[in-house]
Amino acid sequence: MDLLNVVSAVKPTGMWSSIIFGLENAVGDYALALILITIIIKLVMVPFDFVNRYTSKKSSRKQMEIKPEIDKINAKYANDKNMLNQKTMEVYKSHNFNIMGTCLGMLVYLVFTMVIFWTLFGALNNISTYKIGDQFLQVRNEYYSAYSIDVNAESEKTPYQLLMEKSEEERNSLKSDADKKASEKYNETKAKFLWIENIWLADTTVNPVMEYEDFLKKSGFTAEEITAEEYNLIIEPIKNNESARKSNGYFILAVLAAGLNFLSMSVNTWMSKYRAKKKGVDTKLVSANNNKLMSIIMPVIMGVFTLFYNAAFGLYIVAGALITLITSPLVTLFVDMLEFDAIHKEKNKNLASYDRKRK
Repeated sequence: MDLLNVVSAVKPTGMWSSIIFGLENAVGDYALALILITIIIKLVMVPFDFVNRYTSKKSSRKQMEIKPEIDKINAKYANDKNMLNQKTMEVYKSHNFNIMGTCLGMLVYLVFTMVIFWTLFGALNNISTYKIGDQFLQVRNEYYSAYSIDVNAESEKTPYQLLMEKSEEERNSLKSDADKKASEKYNETKAKFLWIENIWLADTTVNPVMEYEDFLKKSGFTAEEITAEEYNLIIEPIKNNESARKSNGYFILAVLAAGLNFLSMSVNTWMSKYRAKKKGVDTKLVSANNNKLMSIIMPVIMGVFTLFYNAAFGLYIVAGALITLITSPLVTLFVDMLEFDAIHKEKNKNLASYDRKRK
């Protein structure tokens, strides 16, 4: 017997899904659970961020220091590649500079960061699919209960087919009660957060109640499992309710994502330059060459990502940017302290060496 009416949403498993569902049960709200897991991830990443940035700044400083010597070698051995490489490696060795070690450290940090990002992204996609499907099934169950139809009962016919077999008079007499039950269950189960009506859609002016085609794409259900006729029968009254909000959001997350990321990167650059000037250190030795470019590109990418993806992931990006804005200046402060100390030691060492040569 083909149980056509049995439609279920498969709850995702896996490390991230288990952690997020556990936090959701603890705090009672998915959006808060997502923000909480973001805070935990960002705090765990702080030590790795410190090591990566210290290594990167140390490498940039070393490269700036040896650049005059490298330029001379490049000019002198421009036509002799073997001698050029040999002399370059000698300069690196004399300055205790290992470019491969620096690149490897940065690569490890980058890979670690991207693995977390994409695995979490995949988990959030799976959770989103499950949540959207599960909410509709709960609303669907309430709707049919008004007609005394059990959606989980074994039958060769779907609940919608059983409903259509009832007389038009019976359907019309109970429709108001069915619409009311469905609307109440929808409002009870909808994933709302602050100004965002539906976190499974983008924080834009799109209607928070999904169209059928959009629902199929986001829920993982097929047209055979949930037909357009059934979906619209249940959802249209909710969508057309005069008291229902017609806009899901106001583009706030996209603005925050871009703004917070730009502010975070700009504050770090400003702090490094300010403290360098205060300590009498050349600002070029503590500022990465690509900061200006990255401070524009990354905020734009985060803003666009948030604008075109659902608000749940947008909350992750914004929460992460906010935590970074708080922790990053502290990391910058400690990195610069170590760098300034190293710069002064190198400066004193060079002065002592110069004095010995004069004598």
